[in-house]
Amino acid sequence: MASNTVSATASATSTATCVTVSPGKNGYLPPESCDVILYYVPSFGAAILFCVLFGLVSLLHTVQAIVYKKRYAWVLIMGAVWELLAFIFRALQTRHQDSEIYSTLHVIFFLLAPIWINAFIYMTLGRMIYFFVPERKLAGISARHYGMVFVVLDIVAFLVQLGGASLTTNTDAETKTVMLGLHIYMGGIGMQEFFILWFLGLAIYLHWKMVQMEAGGQIGMEKLQTGRFSWRWLFYSIYFALGMITVRIIFRLAQYAQGTSASNPVLTHEEYEYVFDAAPMFLGIIALNVFHPGHILRGPDSTFPRLTRAEKKEAKAQKKAIKMEKKQRRKGSQGELVPESSMEERLGSSARFYQV
Repeated sequence: MASNTVSATASATSTATCVTVSPGKNGYLPPESCDVILYYVPSFGAAILFCVLFGLVSLLHTVQAIVYKKRYAWVLIMGAVWELLAFIFRALQTRHQDSEIYSTLHVIFFLLAPIWINAFIYMTLGRMIYFFVPERKLAGISARHYGMVFVVLDIVAFLVQLGGASLTTNTDAETKTVMLGLHIYMGGIGMQEFFILWFLGLAIYLHWKMVQMEAGGQIGMEKLQTGRFSWRWLFYSIYFALGMITVRIIFRLAQYAQGTSASNPVLTHEEYEYVFDAAPMFLGIIALNVFHPGHILRGPDSTFPRLTRAEKKEAKAQKKAIKMEKKQRRKGSQGELVPESSMEERLGSSARFYQV
C-alpha cells in the first residue's frame, strides 16, 4: 500500500528475510512485513455473513432444545455459539488487521467449536442406542458411555494438536522445531479423524442392527412413528455432519502441508477457510437442525433417566453399606452373613441406576 513506509530494518545485506512496515488502512501489513499476522486482507462482508448464519442456527437450536426438551443439546448450541464468536472476532480483525488479540481469539474459537459439535453427535448416538436397542449397549459399550468415551478421545486429539501448534508459534524456534510442531499438529488432526471413522463404523453397525430389528418386528411402532421423520433420517444427518467435519479435517491437513510461509497458497487466500471450514461446519449444524434428534427420540426412553438428589444420596448410602458388609464378610467378623445375591437385592431401582 502507498501509505506503508519501509524502515531501515530492511538491511542492505542479502540476509534480510523481512522488513518492518508501518500499518496501513485497518492495520494492514503486507506479507513481507516482519509483524504480519495475515497474508491477505480479510473480508468484512464474509465475516458478517457468517456471524448472521451461525447466529441464526444458534437461536434455532436453542428453541428446538426447549421445545423438544433435549437438555444435552446445550453442547451443540455451544459449538454454534463458538463459531459465532469466531466470526465476531474475525469481523473486528478486519478493522484491526494487526491485532494479535483478535487474531488469537478468532483462531481459538474457530478451531475449538467443532469439538462441541462432535460431542453432540457422540451423545446422540448413545441416546439412540438407549432408545432403540433393548440391551442398551452396542459392541460391548453401554449407551451411557458412548458420549464420554469419544469426547475424551476427541479432547486427547485436540491436546496433541495444541502441543504441535504451540511449537509453531514460537518465533524464536528453529526451522526443525517448527516443522516438528507442524507434524505433531497434523498427527493430532489425523488422530481425530481416526476416532471419527471408528465412531462412524459403530454408527453404521447400529444402523444395520436397527434395520434387522425393524424387519423382525423387534422395535415397537410407538418408537418407529414418533415424529415427522423416519429414524433413518437421523442417521443420514449424522453421516452428513461427520462428512462435513471430515472435509474440514482434510482441509486442515492440507493447510500446513506446504509450511507456514507466504508461499503457501492456502494461507494467502482467505476463501479457502470459508469454503472448506466455515461453510461445511454451518451445513453440518443446519442438517442437525432439520433432522433434529427431538423429531425421533420421544417418550420415556428418549433420554437417560435422572436421579433426584435424595435418590443419589440414598443409592450412595446403600452402596456404601454393601461395601462395608462385604468387607466384614472377608474378615469373618459376623456369624450368619447375608448371601451375596440378597445384598444385591437390597439395592432399589435408584441404586441400580446409580451403578450403571
